[in-house]
Amino acid sequence: MFKSETANKIAKNTVYQIVGKVISMCITMLAVVIITRSYGREGYGAFSLMQSWPALFFIIVDFGINAIAARELSRDWSKANRYLGNILIIRLLFSILLIAIMSFGVHFFPYSDGLKLGIRLGLFILLTQALYTTTNIFFQVKLRYDFSTIAYTFGYLVILALVLLFSHLKVDVTWVNFSYVIGGLITFILSLLLVGRLGVKPDFTFDPTLWRYLLISALPLGIMFCFSQVSFKQDTLMMSAMKVPDKYGLNNTESVAIYALAYKIFEVFLVIPTFFMNATYPILVRHMTEGQDRLKKTFSNILIVLLSSGLIVGLLGILFAPFATKILGGEAFSQSVLVLRILSLGLFIFYLTQPLSWLIVILDKQGKLPLIYFASAVFNFVTNLIYIPKYSFYATATTTILTEFFILVFLSLTAYKFWKEKYA
Repeated sequence: MFKSETANKIAKNTVYQIVGKVISMCITMLAVVIITRSYGREGYGAFSLMQSWPALFFIIVDFGINAIAARELSRDWSKANRYLGNILIIRLLFSILLIAIMSFGVHFFPYSDGLKLGIRLGLFILLTQALYTTTNIFFQVKLRYDFSTIAYTFGYLVILALVLLFSHLKVDVTWVNFSYVIGGLITFILSLLLVGRLGVKPDFTFDPTLWRYLLISALPLGIMFCFSQVSFKQDTLMMSAMKVPDKYGLNNTESVAIYALAYKIFEVFLVIPTFFMNATYPILVRHMTEGQDRLKKTFSNILIVLLSSGLIVGLLGILFAPFATKILGGEAFSQSVLVLRILSLGLFIFYLTQPLSWLIVILDKQGKLPLIYFASAVFNFVTNLIYIPKYSFYATATTTILTEFFILVFLSLTAYKFWKEKYA
């Protein structure tokens, strides 16, 4: 297994992230309860769409830059100030451009004027999330996720306070959603102050060489992330715009609400591999420089831990699906139970694809990833296009699992090929 010092670092930083995420997810789940009870299934469906638009397009702003920057700063920390300042500028410009484009794009969807306004205001989550995520590069490299957790938690406490206030005042759900923009801004400001505790101050001197290096290096990874995000977020938008079957007795917005509640719970389960890989990625980079045996042993241990965790958490998801959906949504969301069980059944697959993706990045073969994720996005789109009109949210849940299995197969083949090439 891992050496004790390495294991302690991984464990501590994984725990920090999980603690922060548990707090934020508890707040999110409490917000879900408040919104479902205060605004009903229709209101929660509208809220979910306001959240889905920025969630779908955030990855375009990220574009894989974090992974490249973390890899480079793990090797040479002296570049930190320059990296922070220039990446903040890149993210700011990309966010503003994307918000403008998406605000125009919303016009062509069959939504009410109120829902369109809510989506447009909610798109500013892209900006706050992009800026906050930039600071996480430095917490990741220095394994100081305790700082990230402090900022993240404080921001979510602000969100909870605003959700409670706005729901009590019975304001439109648009402004309940806007709470996430305000909370995100506060999270970023606090994160930037804590990055300063690591001795990093943003140097905003324009560095065209760095921009070119980051954008070109991140391009394959960014394209991969875009297709990956499209694969797992496009279903909500498709369901909101396509004809859904009458047999379930729900309109489009209500169907989105049923799926969104189950997926919100499912996302809680996905934090474990995400945070575990955040903590292990810099260590894997270092262990690769120590030789094949060191990297192989560390990576094998990661796979064992994540596969075991995925099977256990998936089983718990299946068993407790009725309890979780009833607590969060009430009887009106009873159809979310089977949706959550379908998603939980394939959870272990998600726990395996993350380490395989990062292994390919560490082997510096990220250029091969976009094709896999493009194919998966096409598969996901076509399958949903065929089956949403027949099976609605049950189709989207099943397609999500089948898509991830498709990705797992091709990631495994790709990782095996390039491992053999490097260490032949």
